[in-house]
Amino acid sequence: MKKTLKLIFSAIGILLVVFVVYFFTIKKLDQKVLELEVFSSTNQSTAKAILVPTKFIEGERFYIKLPLSTGDTILAFGDTGGGNTMLLPNTVEKKKLQSLQHLGLLKGIMPMHYVLFNDIVKDANFPQPNTMRAFIIRTPFARVTAPCLVIPPMDDELKFFAKSIPQMEAFLAQNFFLGKSWTIDYPKQQIWVNTPLSASDTSGAIIQKIGLKRNSHNQAVFGHASMVMEVNGEKIDVLFDTGASFVLSESGKKQFNTTNLTLGGSFIAASIFEKWRKEHPEWKYYPKADWANDIIEVPFVKIGNCEVGPALFASRPDVNWSENMINSMDKVVKGAIGGSALKYVKVTVDFNSELIKFEK
Repeated sequence: MKKTLKLIFSAIGILLVVFVVYFFTIKKLDQKVLELEVFSSTNQSTAKAILVPTKFIEGERFYIKLPLSTGDTILAFGDTGGGNTMLLPNTVEKKKLQSLQHLGLLKGIMPMHYVLFNDIVKDANFPQPNTMRAFIIRTPFARVTAPCLVIPPMDDELKFFAKSIPQMEAFLAQNFFLGKSWTIDYPKQQIWVNTPLSASDTSGAIIQKIGLKRNSHNQAVFGHASMVMEVNGEKIDVLFDTGASFVLSESGKKQFNTTNLTLGGSFIAASIFEKWRKEHPEWKYYPKADWANDIIEVPFVKIGNCEVGPALFASRPDVNWSENMINSMDKVVKGAIGGSALKYVKVTVDFNSELIKFEK
C-alpha cells in the first residue's frame, strides 16, 4: 500500500513539475512576442480607399458588416477602445460555423476556441484583424499567427454586454483597427479604410498626433490610441474610443426619455467630473444614469479645430485610467472620447503615421 501511494505521489510530482516548466516556458515565449521587431500583421494595403459596409447606431456608434462566404453577414460592433476582437458564442450556432472552430490555448493553460478570419470572410480586400501580441493563442507551443476571431466563454460579463447591445454578433476591437487608416464619417454614416494621412498634413490645426504603446523596437503593441481634447481651454488626454457606451439604468432611461438600453457616450475621470460640476453648476447633470455612474452634459468640446457639442460624459474612477488603461496606452489619460462627441465630425485616423484628423 505504501509503495503504491509513493508511486502515485511521485507521478503527481512529475506531472506538476512538467506543468510548471510548460507554463513558464509559454509565459517566457509570450513575453518575447511583445518585444519582437518583426511581427505578423495585416497592415493596410496600398490599394485605393474602400467603403466598408456598416450600420450606424443612432449616428453615434456603428457595426461593421462582415460579409460571410455564404452570402450572409455578421454585425460586428466597432470599438477602438475594446480589448480583443471576438465572435460571440451564440453567433457560431446561428450562422452554422461550428465546423470552422479550432481549439487553442491562451497563456498555455486556458482553452480558447477561435475561427480563422479568412475561413468566414473570403473577400481578400476586406480589412482583417491583427494578431494581438498580448493575447497569444498557441497549439500548444506554435503561435496562431493568422487573423482570427476568438470565441470566449459566455460568462456573466459577456452576457450582460450582449444583452445591452442585442444586435451585436461579433466584436471588433483595437487589433482590428491597428495597422490601417480609417475615415469614420459620422454625419454621412460611412466608413472607409485605406485613407492614409501623411506627415505633411500636420501643418493644419485639424490634425493632431495620436500616441500608441510601443516596445523597445518602437513597434506598436496595442491599438489604444491617446489623443487630446479641450474643454474650457483645458487640454485633456483621452482614449479614442468609438465603442464608448452608457448602459442606462431605469432612472437614466427616464432622464433621457428613451427606451434604449444604451447610448453612445464618452467618459471622464471622476476628479475632472467633480471639477466640472463645481465650476459649472449650470451644466446638465444626470445622477446614476449610466448604471450606477453619473453623467454630465458638456456644452462644447474642442477636437482638432472643431468645436462640437453638447457632449455627454460619464464619470469613471481615476484608477481606471492610471492603473488599468495605462497597461495598454502610451500615457495616463483622463477619459475616453466616443460617439457623444464624435457624432458631429468626420474622423480620419491613421494608426501607421499616428495622426488623426477632424473635419466638421
